[in-house]
Amino acid sequence: MADTLEAHLEAAWKALDQGDYKAARAEAEQARTADDSAPEVHTMLGALAAAEGDHEAAMAGFQRAMKLDAEYFEPVFLAAQLAASEGELEAALELAERGLDLAEEEDEYLDTLLLKAELELGLDDTDAAAETLAELPPVDLPEASFHVRAGGCLLELDELEGAERHFQSAAKLDPASADAHHGLGLVAEANGDEKEMIEHFKKVRALDLAEPAPPWTVTVDRVEELVEAALAELPERARKLLANVPVLIEDYPSDALLADGVDPRLYGMFSGTPYPEQSNVAGQAPHLEHVLLFKRNLERDARGSAELEQEIRTTLLHETGHFFGMDEADLEEVGLD
Repeated sequence: MADTLEAHLEAAWKALDQGDYKAARAEAEQARTADDSAPEVHTMLGALAAAEGDHEAAMAGFQRAMKLDAEYFEPVFLAAQLAASEGELEAALELAERGLDLAEEEDEYLDTLLLKAELELGLDDTDAAAETLAELPPVDLPEASFHVRAGGCLLELDELEGAERHFQSAAKLDPASADAHHGLGLVAEANGDEKEMIEHFKKVRALDLAEPAPPWTVTVDRVEELVEAALAELPERARKLLANVPVLIEDYPSDALLADGVDPRLYGMFSGTPYPEQSNVAGQAPHLEHVLLFKRNLERDARGSAELEQEIRTTLLHETGHFFGMDEADLEEVGLD
């Protein structure tokens, strides 16, 4: 029975990683039939529900797993990640602190410690985040991704030298790490070194272009459907004003945009003159406003199809907000940051 359970769970996780939710569900249900009291089963079901966008069912699965085995690390960590994604930062922080007590492997400890620092930054507790980061071992970390995350936290704390060291360590561990070069580009930007920033950003674009699309990739036609649905949510007056503002779907920002200093990991951008600044004087040159959505960037950061589709909607509404003259603070206030 144990071998059967393990085989179904292994197959379920593999299918989930490949974006085959139907197959993952079938294998997970087989595992539950084999042993409904196994916390690993409910952890798997929670992870699958999270990927499908059913966060309530996902948290229920993780909570069931934690109840079955209070010392089991994985559901605690996944629940912390889920709560963070839902904006429940304080609850996520409590779970991360619990996860630190349960972590037995080095990777588990580092993953959770970095999550804790990220959550503290999200709660604007910079002192706590700095203290948490100080707990990182003063040696090379086992994975480039850990260095990238540490560098990102230090960059947010304006500790540029520490951030640069971590990003350089990530690039040394994994020369093909686009994340490491992206971090180095952001450090260069903060230091005012535009030339170095653009060099790193171009490397990011080249490395990202070489990566395969994730299993939850969508067609351009599907993106256009989501765009139409999002625009339909707007008031009639807004829709009329946007009627002559095309939404263009590209994979990534172009080389020309990168040469202008545009971040290669941008989700979308509005180009042109915001509506409140436009002149209606006769004889003026026509406006060339448009919105760009960068499909592969959106796909890369999503954790599943449901999250991807929601992010496409949010990004579109964010960029149309810029057309109407809203700045980042305005957009954050209405939940479109």
